[in-house]
Amino acid sequence: MSLHGAEWVLAVERAYVSAATSKRRVMVADGHADRTRALAAIGAVASHYLAVASPRSLGLVVDADTLEAGALSLEAHRTWFAPIDIRCHRSDPATTNTVEGANTVIDGARATTLAEALACDIVCIHVPIAIPNWSIRRATHINVLAQMSLPDELASVAAISREVPGLGALAAGFVDGRQLDEITVFLAGDAAIALEALA
Repeated sequence: MSLHGAEWVLAVERAYVSAATSKRRVMVADGHADRTRALAAIGAVASHYLAVASPRSLGLVVDADTLEAGALSLEAHRTWFAPIDIRCHRSDPATTNTVEGANTVIDGARATTLAEALACDIVCIHVPIAIPNWSIRRATHINVLAQMSLPDELASVAAISREVPGLGALAAGFVDGRQLDEITVFLAGDAAIALEALA
């Protein structure tokens, strides 16, 4: 199946609704589809339900190996959003605390510090990082698309949704999304449903 434009993101959203309403179990072998694209799509679907209604800024946290993932996240988010401020932090060892040397970022994004990327309306984290306690402001939505732990302080104040069963329940309307100015966090899992939808 060849999906173009926003169709690949919408196909993933439909798959999570179907999984939530039919209660079927999805099993996908590794390598069955593009995991990078699947994670970008589920992050965008989560943002659709958990982010502020009209986000003005989108932050991407990537490294040299996940630049493509960040670009796909930006493309996927444009299915529903048109952020005017796109920030990209490269967390490569040489660029951890500065933007010098981070000359390769995603098209349309400006290189920023980690703190500036985390200060966006929507943040997509593609690499394991340590999130400073003070860096997340109210009403921010964070997609954790890499294997990492949340700081206890953030976990205690954020509304956390997990891919299974949370994303399907959100997309199907079984649970509410954002509540006012809370911090929301989406934690990606194995992306099996998205991988099946994109296969």
